[in-house]
Amino acid sequence: MAMGERYGAPSTQIIRLMKAWQYPLRNVEPEDKMLVFTDDAMDPMVWASAMAVIAEHGADPTLVMIPRREYHEQNPGPMVRAAAIEADNILLLTTRMTVGNFSHSGRNPLPGNARAWLMEEMTAEVLCDGAGRATKDQCLECQDIQRRIGEVYDKGKMLRVTSKFGMDFLCDISDMPYSNAQRWGEPVEPFTRNPQTGKLGGGTWPHGEIHIEPKPNTGNGTVIWDTTAAFPQGVWKGQVQLTVKDGTVIGVDGGAEADQLKQYIDTYGDENAWRIGGEIAIGTNKLAMPNLGLMRSEKKRLGAMHFGIGQGADRGIVNSVFRTEGVIDRPTVVVDDNIVVVDNGKIMV
Repeated sequence: MAMGERYGAPSTQIIRLMKAWQYPLRNVEPEDKMLVFTDDAMDPMVWASAMAVIAEHGADPTLVMIPRREYHEQNPGPMVRAAAIEADNILLLTTRMTVGNFSHSGRNPLPGNARAWLMEEMTAEVLCDGAGRATKDQCLECQDIQRRIGEVYDKGKMLRVTSKFGMDFLCDISDMPYSNAQRWGEPVEPFTRNPQTGKLGGGTWPHGEIHIEPKPNTGNGTVIWDTTAAFPQGVWKGQVQLTVKDGTVIGVDGGAEADQLKQYIDTYGDENAWRIGGEIAIGTNKLAMPNLGLMRSEKKRLGAMHFGIGQGADRGIVNSVFRTEGVIDRPTVVVDDNIVVVDNGKIMV
């Protein structure tokens, strides 16, 4: 963001962009059917450089471009669905989140067996200078942090999040449908091939987060998003305070950002868009830069947190048309009142 604002987006960025794509696209083979899905607001250098590296590997990538959607996870349309049926992997290089439409367990899942590569809001700066330049060793370092946090979550019941701006939220995290330590900490590189099927797997890029979903109806307190959110996008000038009672947001306070957020969810959301499904996630990527105003980067930043409302991430109980996430810059996270997982943005386990 900062580089683009200062210098624009010169075509010469292709030099570093093609280098940045080498690691995430390293396992592409000629027979892979790679679909690049974007919208008309995305920097063309981002999707064009990805297609160039895919072609370098001998594959024949296909581009699908649509007008930018009004809200996250809005239906992309029947022609996109038709293209996705034929794809093995879909690179989601859009400026709005689209995971719900490209997940087999999502709100509006596409047919077929394509693996989603979650890369929404990607910029040249994130790829070349930020978390998107992570190497194998740095990805495995993220997973080691995630394993340690996951081991605490697996044994814990209650989670409390506080912050310097006054956030104080408590919820029940017990009875997750999987082991957090195994799911998030398994030392497997992103975008690898399944040894049984030979298929190229999906993932997220940049790499680096561990999330947990609260039990529905158990969250209480105050959540304060202080950095940015899925909406409104960009670097925030103030904070948004969400008052939560028994797992549902009952109040939204703040300045212009709060007004925009409320209007957005009231306009496009449904009865569950204000419930605490979503995810409470800690970023683990030390290369992610602060103050970019991009969820794709801020949510991966080491020691930062993104907190979601609306569609649940894992439990399958809270279902909404979309999930809205906001970032807490330097949270303090405590499990069962005695294990400090994060202290003012510093990982402690």
